[in-house]
Amino acid sequence: MVEENALQYSNEDEKKYSIMEVLSMVAPVIRKLFPFDCMIGISNKNNEYLAYVPSKDVNLGDVVGTKVPQGDPLYEALRTGTIQKLTVPKETFGIPFRATGVPVNDENGNIIGGIGLGMSLKEQEILTEAVQSFAATSEEVAATTEELAASAQELSNEMESLSLLQNEMIEQVNKTDTMLNFINKVAANSNLLGLNASIEAARAGEHGRGFEVVATEIRKMADSSANSVQEIRDIIEKIKGKVAMIDNATKKVSDISQHQAAASQEISASVQQLASAAENIENVSKFF
Repeated sequence: MVEENALQYSNEDEKKYSIMEVLSMVAPVIRKLFPFDCMIGISNKNNEYLAYVPSKDVNLGDVVGTKVPQGDPLYEALRTGTIQKLTVPKETFGIPFRATGVPVNDENGNIIGGIGLGMSLKEQEILTEAVQSFAATSEEVAATTEELAASAQELSNEMESLSLLQNEMIEQVNKTDTMLNFINKVAANSNLLGLNASIEAARAGEHGRGFEVVATEIRKMADSSANSVQEIRDIIEKIKGKVAMIDNATKKVSDISQHQAAASQEISASVQQLASAAENIENVSKFF
């Protein structure tokens, strides 16, 4: 409320201007106090415009001396004696703005006029649209990041399972050493047995020729088994080397996937915080 005692008086002179006249004169100055685009209207108690300062984007024209339209916050402020607010949609004047009407009282509390402020919401609308777009994009990024985090975690789990299978495979390959050692011993014993049989065949002379043939074949089989065992050992050693390389690669991939899953979760949490911040900005912008 603006009180009439805000005016300056001299000891000898009567007041020079009424409150409404002062407000009408300072309306352009008042508008400059606001950092955003706005318009100001001053009316008397009869709902007639005494002054009007248009905004950059909205100009009601030469309304001084005309009636304030019904439904306007300034009109309602004079009618009710209370502060009135109204948001005018974009469709009305091409841009949205918020209008506020405030009744002006004299020192006795009587309504002698009113002052109205129309604040452009163009910048707020741009900000709101940008925030909404950012929020929508953040939600999409958050959803994609969460999906990526889930995939990374699933990959990590699969790599752990693969690592277990590789360990089992290494264990099975190692068991072949025992089997090969056994075959190698059998081959050595067979070779020794063939050698002993050859000696006994030589002692038997003519009667031991058939036995000599058998002994020779046994020794050949023993030699062949020993050679095969060595070849198998060479192959298995190569397999072990390949398995070790795969195991190292698997561990690296598993570590990478775990880091990726953790990083994705952190990114998802950060994006959600950004989306929440965007929502807070949107809510705050509604008060301007």
